[in-house]
Amino acid sequence: MYAGRLTCAERLAIESQLRAERTCAKKVQIYMSVSQDSAVQAILQQMAEKGQRHISILNNMLHDAESYSDILQH
Repeated sequence: MYAGRLTCAERLAIESQLRAERTCAKKVQIYMSVSQDSAVQAILQQMAEKGQRHISILNNMLHDAESYSDILQH
C-alpha cells in the first residue's frame, strides 16, 4: 500500500475523504434497512462493500504514514 510521509494537505484530503466515505456508508445502511426491493438491496449491498473497501484503504494510508513517521523519529 502507500508508505511514505504525507504532507499536511494530503493528510487533510485523506481525512476529508474518509469522513465522506463514512457518511456514505451510514446512508447506504439506512437505505438498506428501509428498502423492500431485493434488487435495490443487492445494489446497496455492493455499494456498502465497496465503501468499506474505500474506508479500509484510506485508514491504511493514514496508518502507514503514521508508522513511517514514527520510524523516522526514532
